[in-house]
Amino acid sequence: MADLTNVQQVVQDIYDIKIQGATNIAKSAFQILIDELKRQTFPTDASVLEFLFPAMEMLQNARPTEPMMFNGMAYIKGMVADQTSNTTTIKDIALQAAQQYLDMISSTATLAIEHGSHLLEYGNSVLTHCHSSSAIKTIIANRRDGKEIFVYNTETRPLYQGRKTSMDFLKAGMKVTMIVDSSAGFILDKNDPFGIDIDAVIIGCDAIKLNGDIINKVGSYSICRSAYEEKIPVYIAGNLLKVDAKDSIQIETRNQKEVREDAPEGLEIINFAFDQVPAKYITGIVTEFGIIKPEAVKTLVNKKYPWMK
Repeated sequence: MADLTNVQQVVQDIYDIKIQGATNIAKSAFQILIDELKRQTFPTDASVLEFLFPAMEMLQNARPTEPMMFNGMAYIKGMVADQTSNTTTIKDIALQAAQQYLDMISSTATLAIEHGSHLLEYGNSVLTHCHSSSAIKTIIANRRDGKEIFVYNTETRPLYQGRKTSMDFLKAGMKVTMIVDSSAGFILDKNDPFGIDIDAVIIGCDAIKLNGDIINKVGSYSICRSAYEEKIPVYIAGNLLKVDAKDSIQIETRNQKEVREDAPEGLEIINFAFDQVPAKYITGIVTEFGIIKPEAVKTLVNKKYPWMK
């Protein structure tokens, strides 16, 4: 019988937000598949599949808004289904496919960060939301040549992922100020009496729709809409491996106890984990192929990643 114990632990860590950020979630999912395929003994090809398919399903169910992970699972399944050599085992094929996709995640992320490293000018202030390794690394990359960048980051309720974001910027030696989520629109206002002048919004994303909309941590919609109204550019630190090619990603809601553990009887709480930002609010999506307009997503995916269809 397949041993799914270690996979289940990663699943729980993803659900509990101990592993956070679309890229980190995908990396952890494929790394555990690689580790377990290497660790366990599979006497037959059938026994490999008895482990592989349930493990992939468990990981996908841990977070229903992560197409970077879903696309990679589809990539592995496609490689396994296309087996043509009797001398290559299913285990070897699955291992190779998982490693290839894991390498693809890293290489495309590096390219995207490089493309986004010239978005900001010396002395610019940037607003970011939630915890996105892609957005954080992109903003930090803009410090090249001694540029001073000022960061404002939201606390990101109800689980406060923004605290991790602020620590990442502090460790990088950057000037960072945390704000409560509900004040984001106010500091984006050009008439803000406190004189906070935001030059750009850079956030990550969990999913990119083929029409150029993006799905990200709840609160992203109001931030991007406010920036749009104030004519402040909005950049999405993305990666086209995050494209929802099958238009299957739905907005996730989570346990209401995350918002209020002692909620009185009769009080209903909707705990949206994500929201959807319309393409019209987005200035550009920072990808491995450069900074693209949202309307270019579908054409570029069809050209560069035809296997996603």
